[in-house]
Amino acid sequence: MARYKRPSRGQPNRVVKPQVIVVTEGEKTEPQYIREFTRIVGAANVYVEPTGFDPQRVVQKAIDLKRAADRGSNARVWAVFDKDEHRRFKQALQLAREHRISVAVSNPCFELWAVFHYQDQAAHIERQDCQRLLAKLCKSYDAGRHKLFKDRDVIRASYEDAVRRGRQSLRERENEGAPGGNPSTSMHELTEIIRTQGDG
Repeated sequence: MARYKRPSRGQPNRVVKPQVIVVTEGEKTEPQYIREFTRIVGAANVYVEPTGFDPQRVVQKAIDLKRAADRGSNARVWAVFDKDEHRRFKQALQLAREHRISVAVSNPCFELWAVFHYQDQAAHIERQDCQRLLAKLCKSYDAGRHKLFKDRDVIRASYEDAVRRGRQSLRERENEGAPGGNPSTSMHELTEIIRTQGDG
């Protein structure tokens, strides 16, 4: 896992893959998954910053890291957070648009993306129910304490299925007239960017 650092100013003609900077709302589940996925695809140039903040503060942290990068940097900066019941959710999306921060949002929560590695989930689902469902599907995930989704074999084998389900969830909510509604996730948009940084 690459630590965040400014790109080298030497070798101006050298082509460097864009760095991916990811700021997450969660302190365990999201960063653990992103780091595991990064290792699986062999993407070395990814930096993850867990915050434990609400969506608006996650976006602000992403803005701060974007500003810290050199002007000539090709870094792609993402904010990862849940819809859940956050009061400043819409403000966070607006702030991200204003500062060109990409967002990966899950509704109701990140665990939906993990569930999509195992099965479909087309019906509305509450956060705690989604976490309990994941606990049944994934041995490493404990809905009460250790909220870790790090089943490498499942991520390897079922990632394409998760991407398909993620895309389908967005299309279905759009067709229902509720873009980004429950259940849906755009996590695949971030993971596909990370995959382009990999070597395999």
